[in-house]
Amino acid sequence: MSPRPTLSDDLLQGLKLLARVLNERKTDYALIGGLGVALRGPIRTTRDIDLMVNIPQMELPRLLESLIEHGFSMDVRKSIGDWNSEHLLDFTFGHVRVDWIKAVLPVFKRILDRAALENIGQWQVRVADAEGLLLLKLIAFRPQDQEDIRGILAANPGSLEMDWVRSELSELVTSDDERTEQFEKLVAEFYDPHPT
Repeated sequence: MSPRPTLSDDLLQGLKLLARVLNERKTDYALIGGLGVALRGPIRTTRDIDLMVNIPQMELPRLLESLIEHGFSMDVRKSIGDWNSEHLLDFTFGHVRVDWIKAVLPVFKRILDRAALENIGQWQVRVADAEGLLLLKLIAFRPQDQEDIRGILAANPGSLEMDWVRSELSELVTSDDERTEQFEKLVAEFYDPHPT
């Protein structure tokens, strides 16, 4: 695994409190986005915390209230509305933005199932595995996502379940989708540049 990224104090404290609340409430979640990539691949800077979350609707208001009690800022009513209509939620911890995506697709739930608790200092956070992050980056496939794919592949040579990634991707896109071809080129260049 890569060395732990150096996080700003606000980002570190926000992540710590967020993980504490989610772990105590036994919420199904995984750290994704730039921080997830920094833990599974190349260290890169980020100023926000991205999570994939699966939570029963009845538990959401109490969870959000608990986050407010721990110093997070949000409008609970608006947040619940956004979660139900957009399947997204954003709020803040000081200057740190926190973004949640609801695990609405079956593939998202499978990514959550593969997430693992990782020690960061003296506390734990659930982090999506490298394969799950690759898949999320392939779904979005913006320029930064493509850079993250390169980094994850290069940081984990020979250790990823590439068949799982390919199988999941094939359920999401057609075989002639540009992402499939581009992904295989990236695999050849960064993951397995000298096949035997």
